[in-house]
Amino acid sequence: MKTYIDEAPFEQDSASKEQSALCTKKYNQPSPPLLIFIRSLIARIGDIIGHEFKANTLYSISVCTAVITSCFNTPQWDYIDVKVLVCLFELMLIVKAYEEYGLLGHIAVKIVNYCYDERRLTIALCLISFFLSMFTTNDVAVLTVVPILITIAQTCKLSAVVPCVLVTIAANLGSSTTPIGNPQNLFLFSFFKMDPAAFFSASLPLGLVSLALILMSGLFIRPKKIQVGLKSISVTDKKKSTAFLLLALPVIASVMDLIPYTLTLLLVLLVTCVLNRPLMRKVDYRLLLTFLFLFVAIGNVSHIPALKEKIDALVTTPIKTYFSALFLSQIISNVPCTIMLAPFTEHVRALFYGVNIGGLGTPVASLASIISYSLFSRVFSQKKLQFMKIFLLFNISLLLVLGAIFAIVMMKM
Repeated sequence: MKTYIDEAPFEQDSASKEQSALCTKKYNQPSPPLLIFIRSLIARIGDIIGHEFKANTLYSISVCTAVITSCFNTPQWDYIDVKVLVCLFELMLIVKAYEEYGLLGHIAVKIVNYCYDERRLTIALCLISFFLSMFTTNDVAVLTVVPILITIAQTCKLSAVVPCVLVTIAANLGSSTTPIGNPQNLFLFSFFKMDPAAFFSASLPLGLVSLALILMSGLFIRPKKIQVGLKSISVTDKKKSTAFLLLALPVIASVMDLIPYTLTLLLVLLVTCVLNRPLMRKVDYRLLLTFLFLFVAIGNVSHIPALKEKIDALVTTPIKTYFSALFLSQIISNVPCTIMLAPFTEHVRALFYGVNIGGLGTPVASLASIISYSLFSRVFSQKKLQFMKIFLLFNISLLLVLGAIFAIVMMKM
């Protein structure tokens, strides 16, 4: 009896250990190769999606929004403004040619080399950015001028923070003056079939007030003596660059509805294929697709009753349209804001002022601001926080000033 009692716990303990060992062996077995492959594939896809979203946030959001809204409404072809997409493609192709042949950099360096102190240099760069953005878009102006500014700052040991912020503001405000200066103006001009006289009667007052404020902001820069002496950027092929320079004329005419845009598209494609076919691969097609998906998304939203009523309520009067555009631009950027509000309002001038002034403020309000921050932070990574503080200080200040001035204009309409 004593032997039985002593052995039973021993046998039970052995069985427990054996069961535990089997469980441990079971869970410690290596995963099958197929399962490992699937896990690594899912992780890889997640990394790609995450990187794509960070690198192309606006594009990714436009795709997601188009897909989600399409679950509630069947997209229609007439949601897409083909003329805007064609004209934007033509302009992007021509501007890419200017960059390819060094035309923009050549002009900018020539002007900058005549500056002898920091204040004059900053004002000169702001003026270049302001007027260049009228014809090449604010994004291209920033991509042209900011690298030149960074090179000067490194060569002459200057602080690039305030000048870079002012150059970005100049690009955003200068681009508001023409129908081709930024994507939202191109869309508004086409969507509302605006008369050139009506457009410029709204844009010129904004442009003049903006230019005055930018010049006044340049006074914050000390007039410290410098010697720039940048090496001249040569135009690599004068004949081809001249051809693309002249090609801009019929494209601008097509934007103004003086020439059919289908005809200018054929002309642009023909000239590009003959002179520089590789340019076709260098166009930012993601931007075109972003517009396409935004058109689909907003078209879907306009046919979903619950959402349509809420957006309608934002744009019932000029002042409500103005402040709605101003506020929404700070959150979703001024281009998507324009496409979202345009189908629901007749207050074109209020929307125009709202989205163009709304390009100031937060970094996400305009794509050009994000590009500028990216270019600056790559070179001066230790000054990113300082850049953001100065950026917000100048942008919010000018947003409040311009916002108040044109709010008074809206109240009188």
